[in-house]
Parts: sequence; structure tokens; C-alpha cells
Amino acid sequence: MAMSDILKTLDFGNEAGDDVDAAELIEYFVEQEAFFKFLDPKKPLLVTTARKGIGKSALLKWTAAKVAASDPDALVITVRGADLARNKFKLTAPLNTPNEYTQDWMVRLCAVINRQLAIRVRLALTDDAITLVEAAELEGYRQRNLVGCLLDRLQSLLEKGRGTTKISIKDEIEMLRRVKDRRVWIIIDDLDATYQNTDPESLNLATFFSACRYLVQDLKGLNIRASLRTDVWALIRRYDEALDKMSQYISEILWQQRDFLALLALRIKASLRQSGIGVTAKMSAEVQETLLERAFVPKMQWGDSRRQPSEMQPTIQPERMADTYKIVYTVSYERPRWAIQLCKLAQEAALRRNAVRITKACIDEVWGEYGEKRIEDLVAEHKHQCPQVNELVNAFRGANRLLTRADLFTWINNRVSEHLEVTIEGERTRSPREIARFLYRLGFIVARSENEGGSYEHYRFDQMPDFLSARSDDDFGVTWEIHPCYRQALDIKKLDHSHRERFGRLRGRE
Repeated sequence: MAMSDILKTLDFGNEAGDDVDAAELIEYFVEQEAFFKFLDPKKPLLVTTARKGIGKSALLKWTAAKVAASDPDALVITVRGADLARNKFKLTAPLNTPNEYTQDWMVRLCAVINRQLAIRVRLALTDDAITLVEAAELEGYRQRNLVGCLLDRLQSLLEKGRGTTKISIKDEIEMLRRVKDRRVWIIIDDLDATYQNTDPESLNLATFFSACRYLVQDLKGLNIRASLRTDVWALIRRYDEALDKMSQYISEILWQQRDFLALLALRIKASLRQSGIGVTAKMSAEVQETLLERAFVPKMQWGDSRRQPSEMQPTIQPERMADTYKIVYTVSYERPRWAIQLCKLAQEAALRRNAVRITKACIDEVWGEYGEKRIEDLVAEHKHQCPQVNELVNAFRGANRLLTRADLFTWINNRVSEHLEVTIEGERTRSPREIARFLYRLGFIVARSENEGGSYEHYRFDQMPDFLSARSDDDFGVTWEIHPCYRQALDIKKLDHSHRERFGRLRGRE
């Protein structure tokens, strides 16, 4: 196939890795070294944290597929957080103390296993009580294999007439018993899908982790994997001091620039194979770069040199060239899902231009449309926390790219607080600081710390959750930057020479 035809047939694949079947996902899943511990049965409890679009669901689906392939006898149960709601189990008794919340979670988790076992033995459960395990029963299961205990319980209930007593079902139970020390993997995605930062919800979520710790401590053959958003973990770990013991089981998904090279190369490789084009199975960095160049120019213009004018060099340096995958990494906010969306839009732009490969001009053409999608995602994800989140984001239309703390508060006060009372997680506020902190939590703004020599570092909420929490603190003099993925859609002003001079002077006064 000619180079000019590759872009026409190229398919970057599904934006959501968890929406494809396991075989397709495994073909282009980027297997970071940190992911393999999720497959280790000797690690009974692990929780992955990440922001939206980073790949939490894909990691858990990859884990389930790999475990099932390596241990056919394992009982792999995949559920969403919503599947564990109390009303799904007809639990109505009020919960008052943390211990009651913890025991309630333990009952629900065991019920999930019981229901799966019932499906395996073809038992039609007409009585929800069959699936529910009493706290006192759990005490009797200590240091025993969980599947064996629950099978004993099911057979006992059958013998008491609380279910069908067909001989075939008893035979099915006996068949399940034949695998000694059968392992159970409970994989829970979107645990915090509708979480709001309130005391009742924080207590409910915090006690889930206590329940998991107690279950894996007391019962043999149980592995639990779960996911939640990074900003939620940053909030609840401070809510309950008992969660200090959970920190060792938390693993955040972090993507580096080279991981994005692998991400794009694997997507291109999978598409080329489907198109009948042979590609090498080895994926060295050189091979990845060669694959990338089938769809993209290898380098694009990006940013500026960040050097100030001098007598020897009286003008700002022109835009520098950067590796294409690094630009995709930045514009997609380090999120694979957003990267694939960006690539698809840029591919369409390239085809409209009759281009052979995707160039920076193609990305520039769709940057505004891409930014609008990012704002839509932001609103959809956080509207349950703040009904006015769309108005908050759009209030920054035409703002400067960089803002001091004072500038940020002034902008919010003039564009939001004077016109609108905002409700954030049930609490009404007009405070610029509280509104700014909420936008920081969402990742709409990030903290930027200037270093000597013109370099800088960015900090997200999960990295520095104390920023914008105090009325009098200046947060170490950081400035606030609207992330690049939103700028084009909001007509955010570029950082020109006057802005650089101003922030340079501010830095010099620290």
C-alpha cells in the first residue's frame, strides 16, 4: 500500500479501551511495568487511581483478561461501583457507625461472589437472603478458602429447602469443590462514579477500603482490584485516618512521553495488520518511531524558546521543533482517550487537505473543536458536583493563559461571583478562592512554578492538594495556567513578551 493511502484506511481504534473485547484491547494495550503487579495473586488488594481518560477501566479489563487466561480455574468477577449499591441487595437497615458501614460492605462483596457461584451451578436465586452472608458467618470463615466456605453455605441452604434441591445442582457444587484453593478476583470499576465531597459519601467510600482490607486479611484465595479518580482519593485519604494503611495499596496510573509513543505506535500497528500490511512484531523505540511516521510527521513546531531578549539576541527565538508524540502527550493532558480523539480529528483534517501525513497544521485546524469536546467531558464528569460548572469554565473565555493568584481571584470575582452563586457539592459559595480550588481539583487550571533559567514545573491537585486551601497563603508564589487542551476553544490569550516580562519580575521579587 502506498504511503498516500495509509492515512485513508488508518483506524486509531476505540477511544475507550474498556468498550472493546479483550482480544482487541490486549493487542494495543501499553503494558507499563507498574501494571504487572495487578496480575500478582500474592498482592491481595490493589487500587488504581487516575484522572478521567487515563485508562483505569482499560487496566482493570486487561487485568481480568490476563488473570482468566493464566488461571482458568479462577473466579473472575467484574462489576461497577453502581452494582454494589445497597439497593441492589435490598439492604435497608440504617447504618450509623463506621463499623456498621464496614460490615455492610463485607456482606455486599461476599454476596457478589455468592451470586456468581450460583450462576456457575445453574441455581436460580429467588431469595436474596441466599446470597447475603451474615457478619457472624464471616467470622467463621477466617483463614479458610473463601470459595470453599461459600459453596458449603450454598449446599447447606439447599439442604434446608431454601432453594431447588435438584441432584444436578449438588453435582455442580461438587465439581466446583474439586479445584482446591480456587481463587476469587473481584474487579471493581468506577467505584466513585457519582461521589460528592460530603461526610456521608466520604464515610461510605472510606469504609469500603476498610472492608477490603479485613476481607483479604481474614480469607484465603481472595484478590480485590478497584479504581477511583485521583482527586477523590486525595480527598478521602484525609477524611479517615485509617486510610493511612491503604496508601501502600494505591497505585496511580502515570503516563510518560515515551508511553505515548508506544500508545500511538501500537494503534497504528494494529490497524496496519488489519489492513493486511506486514509489520515487525518487535517494538523497540526505533520501530515505534518508524510506525509513527507512517501517519505523522516526526516533528512539529511547538512553543517558544522561553529565552528573554538580550543585546546579542534582541528578539524572541522562533518556535522550536518537538517530537510529535510529545505534542500529542501535552495537548491530550496525558490522557490516552483524549489522545485518540485528537488523532482522529487531526486525521480527518489531513484527509481534507489531501495530506499524506498528519502535520501541526492539521492539529491546529481541529484544536478548537477538540477543546470543545474537552469542555463537554469536563462538564459531564463534574456537573453532579457543581450544576454551574459549564458557566465556570466559559467564564474564562478570553482570559490570559497565565494568572497570578490575585489575578485569578479578580477574574473569578468579576466574571462569576458578582453574577452567580455557585453550588459546589451542596454548599453555596461566591468565594473566588473556593471556586478556584474547585477548578484546580477538576484540572481546568494547574499550578505552575517558575525555575531559574526559564524552566518550569506543573502541579496538579493530586500532587499539591493544599494549594488554594488557605485564605492568606500565596501557595509559594505559583502562577495559575489554563491547560492547553482548553485554550483554543476559550480563545485564551497566548503568552506574549509582555506577559513573560511581568511574570519574570514577579519571580524576581520572591
